[in-house]
Amino acid sequence: MAAAIFEALSTLRFAIETETDADSPDNETTYKAIRGAIEALFKLCFSDGFTGTASANPPNDTTGVLTHAGAAQGVDEHNGRTLVITSGLARGNFYTIDDTAAQTITCTGDNLYSDGVRSGDYFEIFYDIKTNADGHDHDGVNAKGAYVADAAIGQAKLKTTTGSVDYEGLGGGAWNLETLPGGEYGFYPQVKGSGAGIAFGAMILNEDLTITTGYITNISLYATGVGQIVYAQQRYVQASGEVHWIFILINKSTGKVISMWQAPDHPCFGNRGIVHPFGSFDPVKHEIIVVNPTLDEVEKIRARTLPAEGGGWLTREKIAAGIEEDYFAPARDFIEVFEEMYEIEESKEAAWPNIPVTIALPNNWNLLPLGSKIQPVRRVIKRPDYITPLKIKEKRAAKI
Repeated sequence: MAAAIFEALSTLRFAIETETDADSPDNETTYKAIRGAIEALFKLCFSDGFTGTASANPPNDTTGVLTHAGAAQGVDEHNGRTLVITSGLARGNFYTIDDTAAQTITCTGDNLYSDGVRSGDYFEIFYDIKTNADGHDHDGVNAKGAYVADAAIGQAKLKTTTGSVDYEGLGGGAWNLETLPGGEYGFYPQVKGSGAGIAFGAMILNEDLTITTGYITNISLYATGVGQIVYAQQRYVQASGEVHWIFILINKSTGKVISMWQAPDHPCFGNRGIVHPFGSFDPVKHEIIVVNPTLDEVEKIRARTLPAEGGGWLTREKIAAGIEEDYFAPARDFIEVFEEMYEIEESKEAAWPNIPVTIALPNNWNLLPLGSKIQPVRRVIKRPDYITPLKIKEKRAAKI
């Protein structure tokens, strides 16, 4: 922009009708009012507030170095933002800032001298208004960083989800070690049994009182009688959910299900080094099956976990009919409903998910510049040889 630019905010006003109606001639006053309003809006919306004066002529080359005296800025503080010259022959020129030091601003590839920038010229720093083409995401480069006020995040605004695991008693009492889905991002787990009067337990320790060398979120489940089931559920802060995972631990000799685990995230999420959730897995005695239900199947299952007012479960049809959830009745576990609605097709192997899934949040997030956008760590999970992905089908009775 070659025109004078970025008037003071005091110039911001609406153009009056007599300046713009059909009877008004084109004149300098009208154009200046319009231009002043536009420039003041740019300043109001996009200036980062840093201003200065060139303390020397810039070099007559494309290094694009502007030296200034006065207030020092942080190293790399303005990188990616826009340098705007606000006085002198280059008044109105825009330049993308590539590097920032305490008293210098570098716009690599631009010859500021040949453009007319001289010692004593004023400048102002704006968030990126030159190259930004994807909208302002408030990352501190193309718009001011967004910060959350104290006590501004309530329960409903925090993105969380739940995962769960169960263990079926084999008789005689036994402990089974599991990994909870939320890892370091999880809340304290909740437990329940499959019926009244069963003897079950849950503890954080491994069943043999050993300890792991890396941080993982374990729980050991215990049940005595055959068919007695103990469930553990954990709510956790989620940054992912690309694929829903169901792991099933099976006894090779009997074909019976020992334990099931489900979550919208792979068990390695927040649990470094974990490739499956079963700490008691013995490749001689056990096999592991993985199921990845579709989003539609997950929604059907979740709907039937919630009790409905008047009895039954909160299906899509009941929600459409205006029936609400019964908050005084206990909900069922995802695994309970999955077993009720679906069965595994043992002869039909499924494709292993080959898309990157979220496995963690970066541990160095607190070392990044203030206002940086935190990107979850995503990786493709490699399929271990001893895990078999299988398809599922809806049980006939569940379709009624």
